[in-house]
Amino acid sequence: MFDTNRLSHAYITDESFADTLAMAVVCCAQDQNRPCGSCRHCEKASKNVHPDILVIEKLDNKLIISVDQIRELKQGVLIVPNDSEKKAYIVREADAMNINAQNAFLRLLEEPPAHAVFILSTINPAALLPTVRSRCIELKSSAAAAETGDEITGSEELNEIVSEFIEALEENNVKLMECMFRIDKLDRSSLYDFLALIREKTVSTMRENPASMSAAKRKTIIEMESVLTKAGKMLDLNVSAGHIAGFICASMIKD
Repeated sequence: MFDTNRLSHAYITDESFADTLAMAVVCCAQDQNRPCGSCRHCEKASKNVHPDILVIEKLDNKLIISVDQIRELKQGVLIVPNDSEKKAYIVREADAMNINAQNAFLRLLEEPPAHAVFILSTINPAALLPTVRSRCIELKSSAAAAETGDEITGSEELNEIVSEFIEALEENNVKLMECMFRIDKLDRSSLYDFLALIREKTVSTMRENPASMSAAKRKTIIEMESVLTKAGKMLDLNVSAGHIAGFICASMIKD
């Protein structure tokens, strides 16, 4: 079951979880744990006939997903959902997108329509551009997590930095400044992973128990989303890690 209290606009996951996640996007169950598996939307999704679940995949006899396919997607994504509140777009074998296709898709991720959720299905997330990965939440199915023995993406040290940063958000400004010096030492690739992991963690926090979350904490997480987006754009422009670390931490320091 997937808590859809706060959906992100884009996910990276494995093939076994992509369809379940798409079903959760269109599910109309009133509680937060979706898909329910029994509503009319879930029934249509299970039969692969839901009009608001669309699939992008390699064409017959093609080895790649081309930029023309992504351009066609960008035109269609502006159309509002037919039946559900949101539309789910599954990109199967997303790592088959060539560089031009990924760059075109990146522009879509930067300014996504409010009604669209993109699900990039791949067994090799590392084959996607770091800029694409940084704008998505990476999810693993329970089977994949059990197979790898790891529930989140990233090295042990990087996960430690992420955990310290999240704790610092709830503690004090001194802790944030200490985190800034650690973030400053990340290389470009690790910094992309840091942004993606922070986004995953903050959204997960919002999903865990939103009813008991204080207004102040909810506000902090929403502010964090905006800061991460800006930091990702700075990284795309080759701004140094030091400047980005300073921007992130300074933006979250409380008066």
